[in-house]
Amino acid sequence: MDAMKLLIADGNEEFRRALAAELQGAYHVRCCGDGKEALSLLRSFVPDVLVLDLMLPELDGISLLQSAASAGLCPMVLVTSRFYNDYILGALGELSVGYMMRKPCDIPATAARIGDLSRHIRAPLVTPPDPQTQVTNLLLSLNIPSKLRGYAYLREAIPRMMKDPDQPITKVLYPAVGAVFGCKGTHVERSIRSAIDTAWKQRDDRVWQRYFRVGSDGVIPRPSNAAFISRLADALRLNQDAGNYEE
Repeated sequence: MDAMKLLIADGNEEFRRALAAELQGAYHVRCCGDGKEALSLLRSFVPDVLVLDLMLPELDGISLLQSAASAGLCPMVLVTSRFYNDYILGALGELSVGYMMRKPCDIPATAARIGDLSRHIRAPLVTPPDPQTQVTNLLLSLNIPSKLRGYAYLREAIPRMMKDPDQPITKVLYPAVGAVFGCKGTHVERSIRSAIDTAWKQRDDRVWQRYFRVGSDGVIPRPSNAAFISRLADALRLNQDAGNYEE
């Protein structure tokens, strides 16, 4: 079987080289550092998978994807960015992006996601994306900082709550998440509280209002850990039941 073609379009030369080295031999790799060159390579190289930095010089990532779509160029896309907001997420959703990661990106983790996307090309999925992928994209949309430990704990906790919505959070869920990461349930609780607090302070109300009610004073109250986890788990579970997947 021929190696797939991979285009890495990123303004950080060190990241490009490290990721290309990680995937050496598994893919036919080309790299570039600006959007105009990336668009040219999309036409001439025709990659199967595109790793795309949204903040490319010359031509930004969203404009590049829009131009590519207009030209009928449709690789599987993994987007990287230091920043996501409602506009960016909406635009990427319309452009059928396969996966989103927040920078700085871990090289092995990025390579693993590229592998996932490649397998989807070889054998297209007929099932919905896994719950953790849905949770990741949802947490990014709510501005949960991926560098915080609470982010990782939420990625583990919410799928567990989706499977068993009646489980006690303090006595069962926190210790179960802590066992995965080798820490106590009390540490999980504190870290999740800190992550939610950070995201709530820098929230985009248009996104948060999809999941949390506005108070009588016109402000979305800061949700408790239990309310946050349960509400997002319920929303994702309802989307699954309705076939409206959070990709």
